[in-house]
Amino acid sequence: MQTIATAPVLPLDDILNLTLEAGLLMHQSGAGTHRTSAAMQRIAKALGAARVEVMISSTNIGVSVERAETAGHETLTAFRKAPHMGANFAALSAVRRWLHQLEQGELDSQSAKLQLAEIARRPTHYPRWAITAMVGISCGAFAALFGGDIPAILATTIGAACGMAVRFALVLRHFKPSIFATAASFVGLLCTGVLAHWFSQTPDAARAASVLFLIPGVPLINGASDLLNGNYLNGMVRFAMSAVIIFGIAVGVSIALRILG
Repeated sequence: MQTIATAPVLPLDDILNLTLEAGLLMHQSGAGTHRTSAAMQRIAKALGAARVEVMISSTNIGVSVERAETAGHETLTAFRKAPHMGANFAALSAVRRWLHQLEQGELDSQSAKLQLAEIARRPTHYPRWAITAMVGISCGAFAALFGGDIPAILATTIGAACGMAVRFALVLRHFKPSIFATAASFVGLLCTGVLAHWFSQTPDAARAASVLFLIPGVPLINGASDLLNGNYLNGMVRFAMSAVIIFGIAVGVSIALRILG
């Protein structure tokens, strides 16, 4: 009589840890609450869980997995701190591809662990100098769209790059969003305003574009997504964080405009 080999049953604590690690990586990389929750449920079920419950807040993430056994139900629950880390769309895309491979049976438990750990170890950002330069160029492009002349575009590029450098310096020293938004908008607008005043015929276009790099686009989009999907608390938290950053921008811009006269 021919016997059929069966895949080894993955321990429930391994299912729990792998699901939690993947969800934590997505949450900290800028995924919305609904997307993270759905992905965690798919991961746990692909690994062998019969039931999955997910809880996600602005700073914590938790999961409870259950598997029906012949002797009864086995359930495990765990929570992790999930501080905000910013947007990392490369990591989100990598986790999505990893989940697809997992559901298609292309990864066993060990290779799934190793591949997820490799995704988490990848550099989360481009070099700071490259980001700073590209932020300056993008704000300069906005100045062009706003009708600025060539000196206004150059002034905006330089000023926004200076503001982004200040933002990086403060973020690396763990300053709060309200502080780095105020300081970065002040420096960016002040540098742009001084240069545009002396060399440009369209200084208003330069000033308007110099602080656009600070607009919290990802939190605003995720906040709207959370509200539309019924995750009202997380949506309001994201909107509150965005409001704090916008308030900091307003303070920095006001101070810089008073100096520029």
